[in-house]
Amino acid sequence: MNNITRYISMILGLLLAFLLSPGISYSQIPQNTPQPTGPIDFSETSNVIIYVVIPGVILIVFLIFRKRILRAMQERRDRIRKEK
Repeated sequence: MNNITRYISMILGLLLAFLLSPGISYSQIPQNTPQPTGPIDFSETSNVIIYVVIPGVILIVFLIFRKRILRAMQERRDRIRKEK
């Protein structure tokens, strides 16, 4: 009985998510606001900072922290192996 109720609630949740997703995505589009239609103008400094510099800094920081995390995980694995 427990598996049946879990299955029914899962199906109802997926059905609800499937039916509401078009409404949620439509509500994300702002109405009566100017929409950019052309390519990005990189002659303006603000556009260069927003679209090039900030994503580059985020990518570099991500790679540095990922390397640190992987190194720490490897050290922990080595320490556990030595203890055995």
